[in-house]
Amino acid sequence: MTGWDIDPAGVGSVLSRVWESERGLNEGISLYGKGVEGAVLSVGTLDFGGGAGQDSGQAGLVAVALSEFMQGTETDVVFMPLRTGNSINGAVEATNCYVRGALEQATNAQRQAELVPDVAAVLEAARKKGTGE
Repeated sequence: MTGWDIDPAGVGSVLSRVWESERGLNEGISLYGKGVEGAVLSVGTLDFGGGAGQDSGQAGLVAVALSEFMQGTETDVVFMPLRTGNSINGAVEATNCYVRGALEQATNAQRQAELVPDVAAVLEAARKKGTGE
């Protein structure tokens, strides 16, 4: 790519703010998950046999709806930090290549950063790790 005019210090300044925002994003996602999980546990169960205790019935309708909502938004929630991380890494790599004069490598780094993250593969790997596979 010709015509690049990158200010590495400027890139570093912007990326430091993006890293800070990413940290907030990850904290927000964690709180979101914990909040919904807490809500699922707090909304009660359906009790068809007069049993006593929190574990005596089936998940209530609100709990089921919240669980389905979490499943339905899972891909979007996982996508955000993946895309952010790929963009940050791509900007760092492209800038470092630019500084070294490796413009073709910088272009390749930029193209890699633009690729859509494979959320399905990340989720599958996380599930396998969670089950010990």
